[in-house]
Amino acid sequence: MEQEFSLWWKDKPLVGDVCMNVIFYFPDNRKRDMDTHLKALQDSMTGIVYEDDSQINEMHVFKCIDKENPRVEVSIL
Repeated sequence: MEQEFSLWWKDKPLVGDVCMNVIFYFPDNRKRDMDTHLKALQDSMTGIVYEDDSQINEMHVFKCIDKENPRVEVSIL
């Protein structure tokens, strides 16, 4: 996943506090541990989008269903 972030994040890693908004679009309504998905996402952005995931001081996470187009949408403020 790290390589994917480096494709769209062309700037240097952010410094200071950041706010992260995440929408997980899953293909079905099965039970999922959101913490596991979120931690993997945060770790994969470390050193690319921000220096360290400890910089995240606010986070909004949503779980949605999209059978046709499962994906993850991330906004960093």
